[in-house]
Amino acid sequence: MGGSPSFASRLRSPRDGGRSLELWLSKHADWVLYPFHSTEPSPSLEAHRDIFLAAAMAAERVVLPDLLRDWPTKRYLDPRYPQVREASRQWFKSFDFLNAKSTKAFDRCDFAKLAMLSYRFSDLAQCQLGSDLMTLLYAFDEYTDWEDEHSTRGIADLFMDGLRNPDKPRPEGECVLGEMARQFWSAGRKIATPMAERHFIETMQQWVDNVVDEARDHDHSQIRTIDEYWTIRRHTSACLPTLASLELEFDFPEDVYRHPLLERLRDLSMFSIVGGNDLYSYNVERAKGHELHNLLTLVMHEKNLNLQSAVDWIGEWHDEIVAEFMECKANLPSWGVEIDTQVRRYVDGMMFWVRGADDWSFEGPRYFGSKGLEVQKTRVVYMLPKLDASALGNKGETVAPAAALGGFRMQM
Repeated sequence: MGGSPSFASRLRSPRDGGRSLELWLSKHADWVLYPFHSTEPSPSLEAHRDIFLAAAMAAERVVLPDLLRDWPTKRYLDPRYPQVREASRQWFKSFDFLNAKSTKAFDRCDFAKLAMLSYRFSDLAQCQLGSDLMTLLYAFDEYTDWEDEHSTRGIADLFMDGLRNPDKPRPEGECVLGEMARQFWSAGRKIATPMAERHFIETMQQWVDNVVDEARDHDHSQIRTIDEYWTIRRHTSACLPTLASLELEFDFPEDVYRHPLLERLRDLSMFSIVGGNDLYSYNVERAKGHELHNLLTLVMHEKNLNLQSAVDWIGEWHDEIVAEFMECKANLPSWGVEIDTQVRRYVDGMMFWVRGADDWSFEGPRYFGSKGLEVQKTRVVYMLPKLDASALGNKGETVAPAAALGGFRMQM
């Protein structure tokens, strides 16, 4: 689909010599010329101003579906958020392994807010661990995002060794992620039930293994089928270790945990979170040439659809996810009052995470710059131009705070 006629004609009008376009760009400069960790225009993007001017004149307009219009849980931000955020920030800064720009990007992404929108823990230590988990996942992603398969495998192995052996000192000169992982789970194991620890380590191992597979896909520019994609993406999204962290206060039997309906509810939660994330992140990923591992790309390729039709397809697919989730929840069997209470709270935790992840996508700059709440209301975005490597800046510099022309971008 092209841009709306009124939008396109207004920007293309020759009568004012392009003055309408100049005014539009000045109003939306934060979307177009600023990396989201900076308060100054990016020199590399300034040098490509003409690219953005041309893109603004022909931007593709996309309307996002409201994925959670029928979701029963509502937005809630834990009032302890400022305290937890500052503690996570200081822990992250203590490792001093990212440059100032990347550290500022971390602050603006505000993963502590994601945690405090999504967890409903009563215990402060559990809230802090949830926020620190978001920090840990970000650090791993940031460190491996530009690495090849071999390097990512090495980082993944030392990272998991830190989680599995939190009492073992890390080797001198090792990548800082080993010590981050060690410190994180040294605190986590003190408050985790045996069930939570077992499932958290299991799902984290699956996560890093599949991140390595994703690095191989990038190395070989491989486009997978939708089914193949879900086999990997269910782990590379980090949704499953995130859901495992919900278990910190639970300890019900393994056969209950593995019940087919609970297994399906976990998968459906993951489908919802990842589907929304891919929808919102696509614009920036496409502009940077990183869209191969995104559901929208695969739907367009496999279903032979244009962008808006693929977006609509994901919206309809997500409606089916919501309906099936509610059906599975209603059909859970009874295991007795004590276990039923834990299971009910566990499933509620999944629902809170689905809602929290969606709200966070619009409330921070990671996907939509400063216009997230506006996009959340109007559902309208305009697509970024594809940029060559020279326009992307150095490693760690992200193009536009989320999307020029109204854009989409969790890698959780």
